[in-house]
Amino acid sequence: MGQTVAKSRAGQADAPLNKDRIVEAALGLLDEVGLEGLSTRRLASELSIKSASLYWHFKNKDELLDAMCSAMFNENMSMLKPRGASFDWAKWLADGARRIRQTALSRRDGAQIMARVRPHGERSTERTRRNLEMLGEIGFGADESRYIIVTLRRYAIGCAMQEQADIAAGKIPTEGDGTASFEFGLGLIIDSLRARVAPA
Repeated sequence: MGQTVAKSRAGQADAPLNKDRIVEAALGLLDEVGLEGLSTRRLASELSIKSASLYWHFKNKDELLDAMCSAMFNENMSMLKPRGASFDWAKWLADGARRIRQTALSRRDGAQIMARVRPHGERSTERTRRNLEMLGEIGFGADESRYIIVTLRRYAIGCAMQEQADIAAGKIPTEGDGTASFEFGLGLIIDSLRARVAPA
């Protein structure tokens, strides 16, 4: 069953059904129908397979959403590079928050998925570990480091969620307004972190 063959919508050559293929199809379907319209039955139809074949790879929809979130992060988030003499930790944090927002905005209802679940897997775990180590080297305590990551993540996803909600409601945002307001709030957070670590 794990080697079930699925046909792509574009009529491309048959390919083995695996988790990566299912997630790729689910993300494509998400862009078309949104989170509300995304169901395992519809996804199975998209892949030209029976619903039971999906459950061989994902036991429920929540597990599928978790994998979709991880895929979105892995597509857009880079691993922390070695620290150099010109390393600017504040810019590094700000750029990370920007990438999270961009990741959430890269898919229809992407912010809703990222707000529900956390990315998992070896790559995500290693990225988090290295980020926490870096914050510790900068001078933040263990709890502070975790809170910094959570705060920036929630802020970035929250901004993206509001932007997507406005679009869904038919509100036409002023060009650049979403980015401008995001950058303003992000600047406040980064400035407060600079002040907090300055004595150290």
